[in-house]
Amino acid sequence: MPDVHPIPPKVLVQKSSPEASPSGPTEEGTEDHEAEGTTSARSFAYEERFPDAQSAFGLDLSPPDAAASSTLVFLDTSALLLLYDATEAAARAALDAFGRLREDTRLIVPGHAAREYAVVRSHKITDLYDDLSRQVRPPALPKRAGAFSNRALVESLGHADRLNELRQQIAALTEAYQHEARTLMGELEAWAGDDFISEAYSALFEGEAVQDLDATVRDVTAEVQRRDDISRPPGYLDSGKDQNAAGDLLIWNTLLAVAARRDRDAVLVTQDRKSDWWHQGGKGTALYPRTELIHEFDQQTGGRSFGLLTLPGLLQTMDVEATHVQRVRTVATVATSAHDARSTGDGRLGTRRATSLQVREDEADAVAQLARDADLDVTRNADGRVARAFERQQNKASEEDPAGGGPAE
Repeated sequence: MPDVHPIPPKVLVQKSSPEASPSGPTEEGTEDHEAEGTTSARSFAYEERFPDAQSAFGLDLSPPDAAASSTLVFLDTSALLLLYDATEAAARAALDAFGRLREDTRLIVPGHAAREYAVVRSHKITDLYDDLSRQVRPPALPKRAGAFSNRALVESLGHADRLNELRQQIAALTEAYQHEARTLMGELEAWAGDDFISEAYSALFEGEAVQDLDATVRDVTAEVQRRDDISRPPGYLDSGKDQNAAGDLLIWNTLLAVAARRDRDAVLVTQDRKSDWWHQGGKGTALYPRTELIHEFDQQTGGRSFGLLTLPGLLQTMDVEATHVQRVRTVATVATSAHDARSTGDGRLGTRRATSLQVREDEADAVAQLARDADLDVTRNADGRVARAFERQQNKASEEDPAGGGPAE
């Protein structure tokens, strides 16, 4: 089976008899009719999204077992990048799981995902560098005891010496912290793609572990437009992007081609929760893959099964230690919240809603730091178990626009 999957043929609807339509459309006539713009592709959206009506009945929606030796596991960009935000121990546990999949020749990264990773990976380093540079700015130290009003009262109550002593300790610790931060910045300046995650990926993703799509720009561009016209998943929600609007479709078509050629079931591991991949429940909860995706995979592979998994879900199926799975899940939750907060595009959180993160008490500090790293402001309940994240820009916008209101309580 060729690696390039052609755009589905146009659905032609003919009248039942010439009498009903003296100038009833022929195939050629219909194409001319659509070329004139008098018939929208959306008129036959369901026919194109489910070209085989018979298969709409009895379609098996159950996902394949990702742990089974017969199932191919595809990683998209979001899964590859998530390890950078996990703890070192959790990242190494995930890399070990990837290695086991690689040994079974089941691990695949679509070529486009590899390209996206190459573009975005450097941001992980520059973001860390920028964060550190903010930490080495001159801090605002507490006041000296002599700087308080009513100095005589402060001294007479016996607190002046202790306040000054603590201030000196804070200054010394701050200096030590900043020295360590500057040292790390120097190491980042010398970074050459030699961090342990980059080196592990270089060893894992060799040869057939990276699969590219043999397709022309013209073919892909036309299919992107066609799918956008009829809201056919995946990728139609990205059609308005200035760059990389075809990214999801390239990954999907690569997955289809490889699974069909190898005659295997497949799962795609992704942190993307958009509704052009998932059927969603209340509050955007990702439930199961869009039926159109399962249908298309079934048709292209001769009846094989397809499923979607998050990275924590994959690690759990592979019996990775629960503490590492939970750490990756926490990171994924914060990353998703940060994406949702930024996705409105107008510099503020359009719905003015907060994202509540239910976390274990011993993880609250880590969650709060991750959220701050994602440019979110965080508050916690008194028990430390619930973190609420707000987009910082919302506060700035509110100061300029009183009608904008502050972040949700």
